[in-house]
Amino acid sequence: MAKAEIEINIRNGEEKFGALRFRPEEAIEGTVTILPDSAVNCKHLYVRLEWHTEGRGTQFRQKIEELDLYQGDLQGLVPRTFDFSFRLPDEPWSYDGYYVSVVWAIAVQIDVPWGRDVKYEEQFLLLPQREAAPANDGW
Repeated sequence: MAKAEIEINIRNGEEKFGALRFRPEEAIEGTVTILPDSAVNCKHLYVRLEWHTEGRGTQFRQKIEELDLYQGDLQGLVPRTFDFSFRLPDEPWSYDGYYVSVVWAIAVQIDVPWGRDVKYEEQFLLLPQREAAPANDGW
């Protein structure tokens, strides 16, 4: 396969810290648009909800859920759009630390037989809602 443009459009979420933020157990929904530059035999078009670590030490990647959205031929220069929806788990929360970070993403993979798979991901934040500080009642 030569190349394909992949666009992930997440429909919901709250803008926070320059990224989309979701709370635990919320739904994350959106579309994936594929625009191959030439005809492609797509063995599978996977969309995954996953998280991974970045930074020092052993890297870890966990797939939470996977959708197999399409199998078949993709015509060159003809865009195809597919919907996805996932329910987010309780944890682990997104974290950006000095030594390690926890990164959540929607990942897309076009499985191409006898060729290099095309991959793309769109990152987002999974953070709980902070509770308001208790009122000062004189204590």
